[in-house]
Parts: sequence; structure tokens; C-alpha cells
Amino acid sequence: MTPLGIGILGAAGITERAIVEPSRELDGVRVVAIGARDPERAREAAERLGVPDSGDYELVLNHPDVDLVYLPLPSTVQAHWAVRALQAGKHVLCEKPLSANGTTAAEIADAADAAGRRAFVGFHYRLHGFIQRLLEVLGSGVLGDIERVEFDYSIPHFVVKPGNIRLDADLGGGSFMDVGCYAVDLVRAAWGEPTVVSAVAERYADDPRVDVQMDADLQLAGGIPVHIRSSFIGDDTGSMSLRVAGSTAELEATSVIVPQWGAELRVTAGERVLIEEKAVEGENSYARQLEHVVMALREGSPSPLDARLGVGTMTVVDAVYRAAGLQPR
Repeated sequence: MTPLGIGILGAAGITERAIVEPSRELDGVRVVAIGARDPERAREAAERLGVPDSGDYELVLNHPDVDLVYLPLPSTVQAHWAVRALQAGKHVLCEKPLSANGTTAAEIADAADAAGRRAFVGFHYRLHGFIQRLLEVLGSGVLGDIERVEFDYSIPHFVVKPGNIRLDADLGGGSFMDVGCYAVDLVRAAWGEPTVVSAVAERYADDPRVDVQMDADLQLAGGIPVHIRSSFIGDDTGSMSLRVAGSTAELEATSVIVPQWGAELRVTAGERVLIEEKAVEGENSYARQLEHVVMALREGSPSPLDARLGVGTMTVVDAVYRAAGLQPR
């Protein structure tokens, strides 16, 4: 089997955890090149990570051994470079969110179609066995009729500090861009397309275009309410929780964004515990994501990470920002 070569655009810190480490455990995959705006930074990263070639972005796009380009770039520039990579004949895996907004996300999906290549969005959590089980339970009917859905995706207040790109609107900053998009993706996976009803943003004092907290109210078919809180100002422990109230039982899931951090699933009916499960120890969502993308490329199989599906998520994100009186990125 010909090895699948991966090239990386950008020297972001997530690269090691999301791509380099998983590639070491996966047969037939190797990271062959890394490029950055500053080639010296790329060289340093390549040396530290054991990547053979380094240089600027063009080196990666033109590299003959690169089949898949991973883009951990700010969302406001990600579409430009994703389209360039697709036009160069490469497949792409874009860090979430897919792009800055629904319009530029669609440009990525359109470019993939035109080039006959695949484009994926890095919602790694979706490939973890815990989330597969969560979606199975949500669709099983054990909860009865769904009556209310609540997400609390709050990052502890001391994590996102001044100077962090997540507080820069020009780089696609905002709590709903960063973690709210995960909740939208899961809503769409479990129940289909929601409608945005209203949203209230708490704005960053140094850049009022940026939401440090967003409370968004959505609605599913049949009028079922969905509340999503995304936040950079959570308490000391933070939250990645989902709660679903049904007519016969209630569900709570924790650590939904990163299931390997001790995710737990519990379904109760009054005082009775119907389901109580934990994520399998040692399973890693990033490893599952890379395995899945490689398989999808080799087999031509459909993927829940396909960019065309990701466009719908960004369209909802755009609508939330507009409802809160903010402009999409």
C-alpha cells in the first residue's frame, strides 16, 4: 500500500496532538512536510516533531509526496489556503470550524467538488466511540419524546487570556466560533436542522465584536427548544456537558467535546438509572479522526466530516451571530 503523505500548513500547537502523534500509530501514513509563513518557524517545528521537509506554504502545496493537507489556521484565512490546496490536487482536513462563515465554507466544498478531491472538517469528537454511543442512545427512543436540549460548553475563565487569537475577531475569534460550533454540529447530527430563535452575547471589552459568552436559543422540528451556552468565562472547572429532557427519561453527558477526558453518560427515569457508561480508557478522538479520514480517502466512503455537511453548521453559526447583533466572521 502506498503511504498517504500528510503536509501541514501552519505551526499551530494543535498539530502535534491532532496529526503528528496519531500518524505515528497508524500504518501507511506519514507526515512529510510542514510549512509556515515564517519558514524558520516551520524548520524548528519540523525538527522538534521529526518531519522530514519544511519551508513555506508553497513547499507543502507543491510537495510531490503530500496527498492530504492539514490546516490548523485561523478560520478567516483557512478557506483561501484550503482552496489553494484543493486546486493543487491535495485533499484537505481543516481544523474546526471549517471556515469563518457559511459563505467561505461553501467555497471549500465547491472547490473540493471542482477538483475531484475530498475536504473534511476536524470535528474529531464525532469519531470517538463515546459519541457514537451517545448518538445511538439519543436515537433509541429511551428518552421518549424529546422536550428540551441544553448544552453548556464553558471554558474556565483563566484559559483564554488577552493576546489569545480566540479573542481577535479578525482571526475568527469568539466563544461560539470556538466551542459553540461543536454543539451545533452535534444538534444537527442527532436531530437535524435547527432554527435560530434568539441569542445574547456578552462581549469582550477590548474587542466588542468578540463574544466571550453566547447564550443561543434554537428550535428543532416540532418546536423543541435547544439552549446552547458557549463561554470563555466559565467557572474554575468549566463544562462540556449535554442535558436532554425527554417525556420518559433524562440524559446527561459530560466531556462531550473531548471524550477521552473522562466522558460519562447517564440516563435516568426518576430514581432509576437506565444507562450509566464511561468512555473507554485510552481511546483518543484525534487518532480515530485520522483513521477515519484515511479510510474515507482510500475507500471513497462518505464521512460525517465532509465539508459539504460542515457548511450547514457554519450557516447556523452565522445565524446565531446575527441574532446576537454581531456580524458573522
